[in-house]
Amino acid sequence: MGGNKPVRETALKKIALRWIIAFAVMSLLPFFVPHGWLRVLIIANFLAIFAMSWDIMSGYTGYISFGHNFLLGISAYASVLLIHHFDVPLYLSMPIGVLIAAVGGVGFVLPTLRVRGPYFTLFTLGLFILFERIMITLGPITGGTRGLFGFPTVLKGAVPNFYLTLVLVFAVAFALWYLGQTDFGRVLNAIRLDEDVVENSGLDTTRFKLLSFLMSSIAAGIGAVFFIHYLGALCPRSVFAVFLLLNIIIASVIGGMGTIIGPFMGAYIITIILEGLRAVAPGPWRIATYAAIGLIIFILRPRGIFFEIQRLFRRRR
Repeated sequence: MGGNKPVRETALKKIALRWIIAFAVMSLLPFFVPHGWLRVLIIANFLAIFAMSWDIMSGYTGYISFGHNFLLGISAYASVLLIHHFDVPLYLSMPIGVLIAAVGGVGFVLPTLRVRGPYFTLFTLGLFILFERIMITLGPITGGTRGLFGFPTVLKGAVPNFYLTLVLVFAVAFALWYLGQTDFGRVLNAIRLDEDVVENSGLDTTRFKLLSFLMSSIAAGIGAVFFIHYLGALCPRSVFAVFLLLNIIIASVIGGMGTIIGPFMGAYIITIILEGLRAVAPGPWRIATYAAIGLIIFILRPRGIFFEIQRLFRRRR
């Protein structure tokens, strides 16, 4: 065991250097990118956080969730409602929103721990739809379909918000990626491949799934509270849009599920594609073209772009 330690330390140093280089390169973007596109990249950073938080749960365990917007919604609404109705300061409402997402995520998954496959997926979808209906029905409190406005934002301006979201997305990415490299991540991958075998080996899969969903909820909550306080407005469409859910899943699938880095890349790819199509394929054609491009990428690279990049690097060695 001791002989492997220097090898592991060297590998970790190389990986840490790659993360630092990637962050340094991306931090230069405000010097070269117009402010309009900088705002697009801010949205890409938020989508990356959402996609990675979905990936640590669904990509690693194979439990495909259609209810991720539920986690985004409870954290966003918790933070905004605390400010709007109780005058709670922003620096307190945001962490409380994340905490509620964590608690909600555990409560969200407890009834489903023994449910697998399409039954789990349908349950999560039902919970997402139910919570959206509740938020709309409680109009006097939540603002209903019109939503709530005028609450404080964390920072103002494209450049400060880009750097804020860049720090956030890299912090979440590194934390979840590192988690995926541990024995914990390997067990989650084993659950995806064959949960019965993992259970028969003596490991408590329920505990591992619960921890996975907890990590997913915390990451989603962090992204959601910063996202909603970047927008400065909250309505059901902000966090419950089906298109947002589809983008989260598409980013993970195109990038490479079960990798964390893949969804990070996928979020940037699909956000840039969507914005680039705005000028050449307006209206419904934009979404149709986007769907066609996504389908082509999936057909050509079913495992995801990240796996293809890994394969190319291995060939060169």
